[in-house]
Amino acid sequence: MKKAIQIKEQQVNELSQTLQSASSFIIFEYQGIDAQDSCSLRKTLHDNSSKMAIIKNNILNKALEKNGIKDFGELVGPNAIAYSSSEQIAPLKAVVDLMKDCEFIKLKGSYIDGTFYDDKATQTIAKLPSREGMYSMFLSCLTSPIRNFLYALKAVADTKQ
Repeated sequence: MKKAIQIKEQQVNELSQTLQSASSFIIFEYQGIDAQDSCSLRKTLHDNSSKMAIIKNNILNKALEKNGIKDFGELVGPNAIAYSSSEQIAPLKAVVDLMKDCEFIKLKGSYIDGTFYDDKATQTIAKLPSREGMYSMFLSCLTSPIRNFLYALKAVADTKQ
């Protein structure tokens, strides 16, 4: 077997294993992105324990097929993939935030815990607050009645003094 074919098969296997271990990934068309935005995106992803890779479409298609993912269809054009094995929303947020500045980026879709989301659903999910933000909101909802009761008691005490 030719060495080039062996290298490509190895790349498919490595990407396939990466996709299996990733809790989420997003595929997007990056045509027109400049070096500064690309570096900014990579830094944002790295800060959130995520990674980005630009991979040839035939390798990406074969790796997706190997994992039984057929929702993306046949990928064409210059595509990139951002993935994370720990943070589910971080790669989606980073790419969607970059889309605000660069309108030419097109989402192909995302995969979170074995579920495919199209570009509109991906954008909606990316707008959700982070896990810590949701915990903060939930805690605020839980403590709100107690806080309001304490304010009422303080107001009654202030009026009696």
